[in-house]
Amino acid sequence: MDILISAILLIGKIFLAAIVVIVVAVAVWFGWSAWVRATAKHNPMEYYRGWGGYVHPIGLTHKITKEEADALDAEGRVYLIGYYDRGELIRVTKMLNSALFFDFQYTYYPNGRLQSATTTNAKGVVKVREYDRWGRGRPDNPAGIW
Repeated sequence: MDILISAILLIGKIFLAAIVVIVVAVAVWFGWSAWVRATAKHNPMEYYRGWGGYVHPIGLTHKITKEEADALDAEGRVYLIGYYDRGELIRVTKMLNSALFFDFQYTYYPNGRLQSATTTNAKGVVKVREYDRWGRGRPDNPAGIW
């Protein structure tokens, strides 16, 4: 009986250690990913195939060349243009069929937190969202990302 209890306790300790290792590995990976994004160098204008996230500023994904963006446009497909100032994303324009699909413009506080997000949709409707110095949206902001 003592051997069985010892075996169960050992298995429990091994399981707990495995969980700790996995949690630490995931935390390190997320930290590394954030560091890579934060230290990435950007040109003033860059082209992208996609975006992710429904918060501002959006995350641009799959960087492409101007030629690839032109080819996507010729096929009637979507591409995005990211505009940067000193490494900060200040504007994103999504193009579809050579026309504006949406445009986001961002301003930041000196501490790097988002100050405002101005969105313009394909119909020309403009919405402004403002954020406090900690990056929290104001209660009277329009709902949604658009």
